[in-house]
Amino acid sequence: MTNEEDNVNELFSQFKNKHVNVDLRGNYQSEGKIIAVDNYLNLVLETENGLETIKGGNIILISLKE
Repeated sequence: MTNEEDNVNELFSQFKNKHVNVDLRGNYQSEGKIIAVDNYLNLVLETENGLETIKGGNIILISLKE
């Protein structure tokens, strides 16, 4: 792994345990707390309906909830 890849890991890992809104392809949205994230931006969210996995390729935008 190169230093640049290590930096990406650190940036993504900053979002763990944060509440977010996620805009997805096909005009779908999801919101919850990020439990896990990987280098491909695949997410595991804790939502009010349980755990939800989101493939990184379907994500358009992630925004932090205040």
